Amino acid sequence: MKQEHQHIDKILPFGELIRGFANQSYISKTDLKNFLRIRGIYFNNSEKENLVPCLSTLLLSPSEFDILRDYQNTREDNTKKNTSRLEWNTNKTISETLDNFSFENLIPNEGVNFWFNSEPQISILDNNPNKILINYEIERNDLNKSWYESTNIFKGKIEIEKVSENEIKITKSYTSSESNLVGDNLQKSLLIHFKNNNFVQKDKELIKILFGDFSNEDRIVFFYRLSSNMSSDYFEFKDIINTEFRPDPSISLPDEIDWMNNKSELKLKGNQIHNTFFIRKKKYHKNLQFWEIESSFDFEYSNYKGSCNVIFSFQDFLNSEDKSEFEIAISNFSLHDSTDYTPKEKTEIKNKILDLFEQKKDETYKNFIEYLKGEK
Repeated sequence: MKQEHQHIDKILPFGELIRGFANQSYISKTDLKNFLRIRGIYFNNSEKENLVPCLSTLLLSPSEFDILRDYQNTREDNTKKNTSRLEWNTNKTISETLDNFSFENLIPNEGVNFWFNSEPQISILDNNPNKILINYEIERNDLNKSWYESTNIFKGKIEIEKVSENEIKITKSYTSSESNLVGDNLQKSLLIHFKNNNFVQKDKELIKILFGDFSNEDRIVFFYRLSSNMSSDYFEFKDIINTEFRPDPSISLPDEIDWMNNKSELKLKGNQIHNTFFIRKKKYHKNLQFWEIESSFDFEYSNYKGSCNVIFSFQDFLNSEDKSEFEIAISNFSLHDSTDYTPKEKTEIKNKILDLFEQKKDETYKNFIEYLKGEK
């Protein structure tokens, strides 16, 4: 999330300063159109290249600039989630095991331009001492950026939940490479802490969902279960709209798809992708390494209705291959009657919907593992 310039309360920008501020991706064309309408200025064409020059000719009052600041401050980077599990070896609650946990050494002392902007916070969820949340915020300073971009705040969190007598689940949520790095270091530090205090046996490690856990065929089945076969009381599958894959370089391709030879990355976008012949026909699955599928869903939760795309991905596959970790994220999120909600409210609703998809993903994964065990 963009963080305000430290002296922004003393600044009332105009001209080129307001042009640069308004051109940020965090301020949408709808935001600008609504803002200008308050001033009595109406546009048939609502593209930013028309709206921003008009805005830059105005002298804003402090309260008007506050409106633009609010548009900026409530925009969040897209949240990604991944989960891991760990064998548990104590009768103590998770809350009790964290009494003397230290947050030291989670960020390198040298070579980075970010830091904690406050001490990470540990809290109990739902009055359950076996359901713990650790929230943290990272501040990054880019001295080569413009006055409105130089400081950024990135949020992250770790949720720890006891799911059975001998197992805990750890869910990491992050919004940037910085908060992801801190989240990974926090997980490692928690594991060391648990082992040193005999809450976890010395030979146990975090069990993650990794690309290399699946055969090429099974990975495609898993993706299907997360898309065309996944619905709940709160959301309904519509279509697969994007896939990323490549031919497995260790296996010779059949003649029908030999045009894929020497391709290191392939993408399919559109509608009814799952009916493409080399995806529909199982005989080709052993030849293909899929690492991402994006699907569209309709959702209805509480009083909220809308649609979104969900990205199921081994995000770092091209760099880490078999060690890349599975994660989910929401894109293209929209609410019915969206003008009734502030940007901050939309972000909160989006994260609630992401939590629902994460829960269903976890259930789908467990059922799929049982299916694979049955197959063997």
